[in-house]
Amino acid sequence: MSQHGPFPGRPRGRRARPDNDVPEWAGYDAVPQDQREFPDLSPIRGRGARARDTRDDRGRVQGGYPPDTPGQAPWQNQPWPPQTPLQGPPQGPPQGPQGALQSPPQASPDAGADADPMEAFSERWRRRGSQSRNDRRADRRKRRRMLIAGGGAAAVVIAVAVYFLTGSGGDSANLGLNNLVTTFLPGELQQVPNTCTSVPAGMLSQYLPGQLKTAAPPLNTGANSQCTWTLDKPPVYRVLEVNMQAYSPSGLASGDGSATFAAEDAYAEVENAKQKPGPNSGQPKATVTDLSGMPGGNQTVAFQAAQVFTVNGATTDVATVVVRYRNVIVTVVMNGLDHANKGNYGPASPGMLSSAAQTIARQVTSAIVR
Repeated sequence: MSQHGPFPGRPRGRRARPDNDVPEWAGYDAVPQDQREFPDLSPIRGRGARARDTRDDRGRVQGGYPPDTPGQAPWQNQPWPPQTPLQGPPQGPPQGPQGALQSPPQASPDAGADADPMEAFSERWRRRGSQSRNDRRADRRKRRRMLIAGGGAAAVVIAVAVYFLTGSGGDSANLGLNNLVTTFLPGELQQVPNTCTSVPAGMLSQYLPGQLKTAAPPLNTGANSQCTWTLDKPPVYRVLEVNMQAYSPSGLASGDGSATFAAEDAYAEVENAKQKPGPNSGQPKATVTDLSGMPGGNQTVAFQAAQVFTVNGATTDVATVVVRYRNVIVTVVMNGLDHANKGNYGPASPGMLSSAAQTIARQVTSAIVR
């Protein structure tokens, strides 16, 4: 390894720049003023010391020890060079008259060989340490801001989790975050009866006379129950669907977030979808009429929607009745094939379908009214 280390030609003691192609041994004066790390300080090694050095044709320093005694230790018949005692760091900034602080003297770039190398090195070390301390302070401030922001976000997450997880159930309301209801209120239902047994057999035979097929398996999960009957006996083709859904409290619901408000939102959404179906829904615009006289008094609201579907030459009339009682929505759909493109079906009476849907909806709603 050469005297210049494992990376010959690499700049040391000044900032390395992409355009800095000055070799290491060229010296202090070869570096432009604007590329020096500390332009106001003198070089650590004075010009006089460089003048005493001799270099071979490759630029390697030959001064210091005699070249004709390779490997010879300096203590064998060689005088020791004069040693400069190490000096400790200054005890404080210089003071002027009456104790006033003075700026440290600025070293001149033209300082000669008599400048103390240890003092120059100490000054550079002190300045680098000051810069490092400033960087560490900035890093600590940045980490402190990140910790504060992270703590605030964690507090929000904990508050939301407490809101959704607190509550002991039952029939009493639990007011959580922002006074939102998180449990069922008195009178609200958590389960609904089985719709397949909610419609009497006599009522089924009245509106769907003949051998019926029941969709299997019917949906019956406690909070939601659905049953479907189909009659296929030419010229009659009819389908009856009955669905009951009990809604739970939700922070996304309007009002106080109770189960009743959640059911109200669902009821309004269904009614709006019937009146203004989406362009890709496949649903024709319905004629919507409000209904009265349903069980439950002022706790019940209902509407009826009449639609006509025409697909591939077949025409089907559909009567839908939607009832909301507290937090439960009852949906009854009765449809009949008025004109078929194949087979001998129809016609169907839209008035009969509407009457059947209202009668069955009234019957099913009475099973949940308390």
